[in-house]
Amino acid sequence: MGYYSSLNFDCKVKNVEMLKGLLAEVKLKIASGIAEDWEYELDLLIVDQGGDIYLEDNYAKWYNDEIWVMHLAPFLEDGEIEFIGEEGKRWGYFIEDGKAYVCNYEKTKGELLRE
Repeated sequence: MGYYSSLNFDCKVKNVEMLKGLLAEVKLKIASGIAEDWEYELDLLIVDQGGDIYLEDNYAKWYNDEIWVMHLAPFLEDGEIEFIGEEGKRWGYFIEDGKAYVCNYEKTKGELLRE
C-alpha cells in the first residue's frame, strides 16, 4: 500500500554524473518495458547540476521507497530523506556513508511555551 506524501531531500548528490547515468539507465528500462516497479518511482526524481534532487510535483504516491532509497544512497552525501503523508504520517531515511537507515520518529513533550 502506498501513501500520497510530500518528499523532502535534506541531502545532496555527491556524484551528479554517476547518478544521472543511473537515472538514464532507468529511463531506458522503462522505455523497453523491462523496468521494475521501484524504478518507475525513481524516474520521478530530477537532479540539477548543483546536486539538488527534486520532483516536478512534490506530492506523489510511493510504494517502493525502501527499495529506491537503497539504490540512491551510494550517490548521496550524508543527510535525510523525509516523507510527510496523509494525516501527518511521517517516515524517512538517514543517509550515512552511502547507506540508508530507517528514521524513527518519536513524539515527546518538549519545554513549556511562555510569553
